[in-house]
Amino acid sequence: MAVLTLLLWCGLLLSTITQLWFWGVCFRKVANYSRPNLPAQADEELPPASIIICARNEEDNLRRNLPLFLQQDYPTYEVIVVDDNSTDKTAEVVLEFQKKFSTLRLLTVRNKTSPGKKAALSLGIKQASFERLFLSDTDCRPVSRQWLRVMSRSLTGSTGIVLGYGPYLKRDGWLNRFIRFEAFYTAIQYLSFALAGHPYMGVGRNLAYHRSIFWQAKGFERHAHLTSGDDDLLVNQMAHAGNTTINLFPETRIYSDPATSWRGYYNQKRRHLSVGSHYRWQHQFALGALALSHFAFYALTILLLILLPDWWHILTLNYLVRIGVVLQVYQGAGKHLGEQDLLPLLPLLDVLYLVYYLVFALSLLTGSRIRKWK
Repeated sequence: MAVLTLLLWCGLLLSTITQLWFWGVCFRKVANYSRPNLPAQADEELPPASIIICARNEEDNLRRNLPLFLQQDYPTYEVIVVDDNSTDKTAEVVLEFQKKFSTLRLLTVRNKTSPGKKAALSLGIKQASFERLFLSDTDCRPVSRQWLRVMSRSLTGSTGIVLGYGPYLKRDGWLNRFIRFEAFYTAIQYLSFALAGHPYMGVGRNLAYHRSIFWQAKGFERHAHLTSGDDDLLVNQMAHAGNTTINLFPETRIYSDPATSWRGYYNQKRRHLSVGSHYRWQHQFALGALALSHFAFYALTILLLILLPDWWHILTLNYLVRIGVVLQVYQGAGKHLGEQDLLPLLPLLDVLYLVYYLVFALSLLTGSRIRKWK
């Protein structure tokens, strides 16, 4: 019993130290982030840009959201919608908008060469008129008409990749709170790693890069057989400290419609997480250490409280130290990412995240290959 207790204490100490390193050192980079002083650019100084949106049976989302991309305050740009074998009125909706917006183009996938939307996105990138590419999705809406202009300011010089933030719209209910929290937590991770010079992913609903970088990385060739990974695996493959930056200006946020059911959220996240094993080994190791230490921290605290109830004050102090650091980081990051309303719920959501680990760890270990993106 004494040996078991010692091992549990050692495990708790190791998990606490690991968590404090991530939250107190690594993730604090986002909390302490200072937005760069990007000078305003005259219209003639802004290079032309291409916005690419892939669509599969998205007529309703296109009607709602496409006008927000077509009305950006930017001198020269095009919006390309790639119809990926839709069976609804996706093409008809785009053609209808074309009557009013000459900058809108419709492309259609004829011969699908890869699963997911990689064939559609590759077609859009190949047919784009301009070098600067800005990516989003049909269920997304830029928060302002300045999205393209402000994002473009970061895509200069040697910086060929810009990672933006893609929050989810606020709705009622615990499902929405958890979806927004998970997206917020994920953003803290990939934005912090990018600030530390180790970019490992981005989100395709708010991502920009030079087309030349895409071709230098040979596009999706390395993971063409995977349904997902058109955003995070591509960034993992082509991003490094010298060519990647982040943009956290409020004008550049792109909001997405959240899942409305737990099953819908489960299927969505399972698809997104299915490519994690294809990240670079150092990124897999870091993210694995983060998840394992988070889970072990709570599991070992609870177990030691059961076995050694008289030590509750030490265990409570240990918990308060860790959650205090976490809340500090969330508070600072919340200001940059516009998620301050989640702060009162963070201690509870932080615990509930353990269920997330369990559900998706079991799913990804036992599930079959995911073949559809819609």
